[in-house]
Amino acid sequence: LLEAISTQAVVSTQSTGEQLESKINTEMSQLQDKIGVMNEELEKYSDTSKLKTDLERKRVALTEEKEQILGTRSASQSNLATLQAEHDELKATLEENETYIQLSNLEKKWQHLEQNNQLVKDFIANKSQESDYVPLKSQVQKQIAQLNTMLQQTLATAATQ
Repeated sequence: LLEAISTQAVVSTQSTGEQLESKINTEMSQLQDKIGVMNEELEKYSDTSKLKTDLERKRVALTEEKEQILGTRSASQSNLATLQAEHDELKATLEENETYIQLSNLEKKWQHLEQNNQLVKDFIANKSQESDYVPLKSQVQKQIAQLNTMLQQTLATAATQ
């Protein structure tokens, strides 16, 4: 029994040792990768003159791009102002045109007539519905038929008595 327990303890210790060794190897591999990355970054950032040159090139390129955009903006604004003035002039000319004024007035009158036309159509439909006597006629005829039947039954029972 003691042998079985000691054998089991030895096997358990070996598997724990293997797990620890595997974990240590994994961590070592990760640390070596990190060291490699850090060394690359150290080389990259240690050359300050190259970094300054790259930064200056980028600054110059961005400055040129800014100037180009500002030039385009200025041209676009002047073009917009020209087009706006032309639009305003054409609009003023149109509003002074007698044909345009008459056409605008006719369109307003037409719109007003269309609204009146719709109101009249709605009124006619409403009055037609109110004056529709056919359903009322059939209802009255049914009631008369029922009253006649009741009167005939009453006369028939009175005659037999």
